[in-house]
Amino acid sequence: MKTNVIVLGAGLAGLAAAYELRGAGHEVTILEARPEAGGRVRTVREFSGQQYAEAGAQYITREHAVTLHYVTALGLPLRPARGAVLDVMAHVRGHRFRLDGYGRGAVPLALTPREQAAGVFGLTALHLERELRAALHLARRGWPPPWLRPLDAMSLRRLLRERGASRGALDLIQALQIGLAGDGLTEVSALEGVMMEAAATSRRLYEIVGGNDLLPAAFASRLRACIQTRTVVTRLAQDGTGVRVTCRTPRGPRVLTADRLVCTVPFPVLAGIAVTPPWPADKQRAIREMKLAPVTRTFQQFRRRSWERQGLGGYALTDLTIQNVYSPTLTQRGARGILASYTGGRRARELGALTEARRQAIVGRDLSTVFGDLGRVEASASFVWQDEPFALGGFAYFTPGQLTTLLPLARRVEGRVHFAGEHTSLWHGWMNGALESGRRAAREVHAALRGRP
Repeated sequence: MKTNVIVLGAGLAGLAAAYELRGAGHEVTILEARPEAGGRVRTVREFSGQQYAEAGAQYITREHAVTLHYVTALGLPLRPARGAVLDVMAHVRGHRFRLDGYGRGAVPLALTPREQAAGVFGLTALHLERELRAALHLARRGWPPPWLRPLDAMSLRRLLRERGASRGALDLIQALQIGLAGDGLTEVSALEGVMMEAAATSRRLYEIVGGNDLLPAAFASRLRACIQTRTVVTRLAQDGTGVRVTCRTPRGPRVLTADRLVCTVPFPVLAGIAVTPPWPADKQRAIREMKLAPVTRTFQQFRRRSWERQGLGGYALTDLTIQNVYSPTLTQRGARGILASYTGGRRARELGALTEARRQAIVGRDLSTVFGDLGRVEASASFVWQDEPFALGGFAYFTPGQLTTLLPLARRVEGRVHFAGEHTSLWHGWMNGALESGRRAAREVHAALRGRP
C-alpha cells in the first residue's frame, strides 16, 4: 500500500527514513530548516591545503553495522582513522605526562597496582568488565537484562567507586571521552556510562575518505526532489485521517498534509513546536527532560605537525579547558596539521560563550601547555552546538533514572507520528544511532500500513 509521508529533518535519521520509504514505493517529503542536509554531520573545510575536520559526527567502528551498510550501498570509501599507533599526551591534576598509544606509561597519580597495569584506556573496562560484556549486545531485544536495569538509578561515579576505582582513576576516566557528556561522572546514569563506553571501546576506528559530510550528500543526491530546505516547522497537527504541518519558508507560510510523519527533530527543539492535540503527558515529560550535551569544537591549523615529529599522534586527554584533543589530519596529506579541541558539559558552555578570538586564545594556550611550542596558527574555526538553533546540543545523554524510562518514551509512536534521531537509539551519539533509528521508523510506517505492530 502506497502512502504519503512527511519527514521532519534532513539529518542522517531523516535521510535514512526517507531513503527506505522511497525504496518501498511511498511518496516522501523532507522538511529541513537549514540551507542544506546533514544535521549534526558537519565537515569544516576552512583550512589551507584542502584539509578538513569534523565539527560533528566523527568515527565509524566495525560494530556500526547500519552505518557500514549505508556507506557501502552509497559507494563511499572508508579508511582507518588513526593510521599508526602513536603516543598520546595527558595533563591531569597539574601533571603533564606521556602515554603510549594503548594508554600505558608512568602515570603520576595514585592508582592501584591493577589500575596501573590496565593502562589509562583500560580503566573503565577494568572496573566494569561484566557490565560492558552485557552492553555489547546493544541491538538485542529486551535490553538491558534485568540485572543491569538497577544501574540506571545511580550515577556512573558511584558505580565506579563501588567497584573500587581510586580517585586517580576517576580523574582519568573523567578526562576521557566518556567525560564529555553532561557535567561529569556524577550527572551521567551508570547504565548510560556503561553503554557509552561499550559503544566506544573498539580500537578499529574508520572514517569516510574526503569527509563525513559526503554521507548525507550521497543520500541527498538520491533524494534531491524530496528535500525542501530553509523550511522551519512551527506547528504539527494530526487526527484520524492524517497529519498537517505548518511551516515558515522563504516564500511565506505554508501548510502540508500527509498520511504519516517521521519526526527526527531533537527534543529540545521539538519542545518549541506547537502540537495539536498535545502529546501524552509522559511523552511531554520525555521531550522536556531529555538532555543534549553542550559541545564546543575548536580547530587550529599549523604549518608543521611538530607533534608528529615528537612521535605523538595529536591525541591528548586533559582536565584543562580543551578537555580532549585529537588531530583530524593524521590521515590527510600535506605538511600542515590541525589540532582539534573537543569539550563537553560545563567547559563547552563556558568556551562557547566567549568571542571567537578569546576562545581561540584559550585553546591555543592549553594546546601549548600540553604539546609545547606549536608555531603560528595559520587558520582556525570553531563550532558551538548548543548555540545551533536546530540542534541545541551535540548528542543525547541520560542522567540517573532516565535511560530506562525516557528512551522507550522517546521512540514510541504517537498516533500517526513516528520518532527517529540519535536520541531515540541505544547508539545515541553516533551516526549509527541516527541511521538505525531512521530505518526503524521507516519500518514502523510500513508495518502500520499493513496493520502490524
